[in-house]
Order: sequence, then C-alpha cells, then structure tokens
Amino acid sequence: MSKELITRAKNGDRRALNELIHNHKDFAYTIALQHTKNEDDAKDSVQNAFIQVIKGIKGFRKEAQFSTWLYKIVYREALRIVQKRNTESYRSELINDTCEIIEDNESQSKVKELMSILNEQEYLVMALFYLKEKSIKEIIQITNLSKSNIKVILHRARIKLKQKHNETRN
Repeated sequence: MSKELITRAKNGDRRALNELIHNHKDFAYTIALQHTKNEDDAKDSVQNAFIQVIKGIKGFRKEAQFSTWLYKIVYREALRIVQKRNTESYRSELINDTCEIIEDNESQSKVKELMSILNEQEYLVMALFYLKEKSIKEIIQITNLSKSNIKVILHRARIKLKQKHNETRN
C-alpha cells in the first residue's frame, strides 16, 4: 500500500500525499521530539520536514524506504533546530527519554548511568541500530557516516557500555 501511495504522490495525487503524511506524522513527531526535547521545536521540525517532503516527493527515487527518507529529513531539521538553540542538556534529555520506555525504576537508573557515558553520536547510532532497528545502510543514509565509521561507533559504544556495566556490578 505504501509503494502505491508513494507512486500516486509522486504523480501529483494530493490525497495520496496527505495519506502518507498522516501515516507518518506520529513517527516524525516522536523522532523530532527525541532530538529537540521541546514540543514546539519538534512541531517546527516536523512541519519543516513535511514541507521538504511535499516539495521533494517527485524527486524521491525509492532507493530507500519512504520512512528512512522521511526520518533523515526530520533528523536533519531537528538537528538544525537543536544546533540553532545550542542546547546544553541535549544528551541528558535523550537518556531520560530512553528511560521512559523502561517501567522498572531500577532498570531506568541503570540505563541512565550506562547511557550517560556515550557521546551524542554514539547514542544516536546505538539508538538507531538497537531501538529503531535501522540497518547499517539506513543509518548511513540518515547520518551520512560511512559504513566503517558506523561499525566502529557501534563497536566502541558497546565496549564502553559493557565496561561501565561491569563496573557498576562490582
């Protein structure tokens, strides 16, 4: 169904484009909010991203999934807003958002402690790979990092997390 919608949207069908946007608006908002940590900024990011989608849908080449293409646009818009705002508490808020998924308070505190050692890039790649279950190829498209760089970041982040986990167990 999504491929049909994309084809129709690319051919100028406004209803198909509206349906695509409607189908992905919650996902887009969640991603934007995860990065901006501010509802207004997240809404602005999503709105700007959807404007880019509307303008660029005819050029969408279907080399990636629509959701990956959209996520990349939302991610870049959110980063642009975060960089503009120059938020100092960005990293800690990302960790808090991850912990909201986990209901157990003890597990939340462990995740906070573990994730606090990762830098923003490590956190992003780990979140995309493990939480959003994106492939390395999709992460390349989203972040513009090389395949080897992503693998190195994942490897180093896992080592950091394992070492920190072992320290906290002792």
